[in-house]
Amino acid sequence: MPVPVSLPDGYLPVAGLRAWGFARSDAVPWASEVMGSGGTLHAWAGAHPGRKELTGRGRTWAVPAPGPGGAPGWVVRRYRRGGAAARWLRDRYLALGAARPVAELRASLEVSRRGIPTPAVVAGAVYPAGAFYRADLITEEIPGSVDLAEVLFGERGTPVAPLPALAAAGALVRRLAERGVRHADLNAKNVVLEPRAEGPRAWVVDLDRCRFTAGADRAGGVAVRNRLERSLRKLGARCGRPLGEDAWSALGSGFAPSGGML
Repeated sequence: MPVPVSLPDGYLPVAGLRAWGFARSDAVPWASEVMGSGGTLHAWAGAHPGRKELTGRGRTWAVPAPGPGGAPGWVVRRYRRGGAAARWLRDRYLALGAARPVAELRASLEVSRRGIPTPAVVAGAVYPAGAFYRADLITEEIPGSVDLAEVLFGERGTPVAPLPALAAAGALVRRLAERGVRHADLNAKNVVLEPRAEGPRAWVVDLDRCRFTAGADRAGGVAVRNRLERSLRKLGARCGRPLGEDAWSALGSGFAPSGGML
């Protein structure tokens, strides 16, 4: 099945029996083998003996990258609907416009170009089904990382402390606004913290519906900030552990450390 889109430099088309997709040049042989056999990227990851399951919407797998050791691991996820549509469509999307993996690849490259940390895309696949399609995406794993929701509301300790994590998340939202990146759904699961000696580094994920402006986007930044705060309040209420004043203060210090735009 041919790939019906043009791809950015460094990515090549991959054809499957009942699918089409793309892969970074170093991952093309592996992706061609999986998709050429009629399998899916997500099923391959789910059957991997070294897999570990990550929390999130649906099953997301972290697996060792194929090939020589030393390469970052991979995170493999199936796109799944959120909101009211999830009940009926689950993992199906209308085949209109750019497919989710292609949109996310393009957005990821632009977000990186603007200096915002986001995991590199390795491969993507689209599985047509009549007027709909299902899709998978593979990104590089951030070693030792944990998402903001797990830091604040998880049942186990994490390598990142809550207050520094919140400050880093706030700073990430500020940088998104300053650099004209409007994330459509920046919830606590889409902020990933990388532990570092000098303090956690915040990465942004789930970029397929990002929008961009030529310059700073204060209105977009406020909207993204409000979405993140709603997510934190919802999760806090759900688990009976609402954030305290010190937590909100830490988040605010990242948003505007010196009276900035948010």
